[in-house]
Amino acid sequence: MTYKTCYLTTRESGVWDLRRRDLSQSEIGRRLGITRQAVNKALGIIDGKIEHAFYEAVATNNLEIRSINLVEGVMEAYSPAYRIPVIVSLSKVNGLKVWHLYEGNCSSCSQRQSCRRMLFAEAEERGIDLSREEKAMQPTHLSLKIYSRYIRYGGQSGLR
Repeated sequence: MTYKTCYLTTRESGVWDLRRRDLSQSEIGRRLGITRQAVNKALGIIDGKIEHAFYEAVATNNLEIRSINLVEGVMEAYSPAYRIPVIVSLSKVNGLKVWHLYEGNCSSCSQRQSCRRMLFAEAEERGIDLSREEKAMQPTHLSLKIYSRYIRYGGQSGLR
């Protein structure tokens, strides 16, 4: 499920992107021509908006939160109804995306290519280099590869 609603303004998205690149608030301010204090205030607003987006996804999908990484825009959750782990990601390219981590039948799914394009764009935005073998993975496995660096609770993916 994807939410294409714009949660961050263009300016906020730029600040958030620079923070995701591990830049200090002072450096972000220099690059954008604003004060460090303005960056700090913006980051507080950004974190609130991202957290709100994640809580909307939790409520809409009946999920249990396991961990939230506001800097990276990734939430690890669990679906009690389906008994599977879930990753909720927020990115500039894909908006808010809910990834159910289970062994799907991607090879016969009509959405396979769409999922692959979204995952390739997600990896590129996050600075994750994918090998040729990884690019050939089914979307269910590729999503786990991309988001595994954010999983804190044992990494049980439901994938076999």
